[in-house]
Amino acid sequence: MAEENGTGLVPGIDDPGPIGAVREGMHVVDSTGAELGTVQDVKIGDGAAITADGQRMSESVSLFGRIVQEAAGPEPDVEQELAELLLREGYVKIKSRMPLRRAHYAGAAQIAGVRDGVVTLNVPADHLAAEV
Repeated sequence: MAEENGTGLVPGIDDPGPIGAVREGMHVVDSTGAELGTVQDVKIGDGAAITADGQRMSESVSLFGRIVQEAAGPEPDVEQELAELLLREGYVKIKSRMPLRRAHYAGAAQIAGVRDGVVTLNVPADHLAAEV
C-alpha cells in the first residue's frame, strides 16, 4: 500500500501533483522559458495502474465531449508504447502557438509547476512527444 505524506493524501493517487492544477487554455513554457502554446487537453493518470486499460476516456466527459473525442481519434496520438505510458502517468496536450504545427504532449512528470495560469515544464521543448 502507498504511504501517506502527512496530509492524508496518497501521492500519485489522491494528490496528482502539479498536473492536478492544470486547466485547458493555460499557457505552457518549457524549462528554457520559451512559450510553447496553450493546454488543449489534460488527462490525469493513475500511477498505480499496471496497464492503460480503462484510461482512454474520462467518465466525467459529457456525451457531446465523448462524440468529439471519438471523432478525433484516440488520445494521446503518439506511438502505442508511449501512449500507454502517458495514459498511466497522465499528460497535457499542448496546442502550438504557431499555426499548422502539430501538438505536443508533456507527461505529468515533465510538469515542474503551475503558477498564475502558466504551466512550467522541467524539460526543453525538444524533449516532448509530437502528435503523429
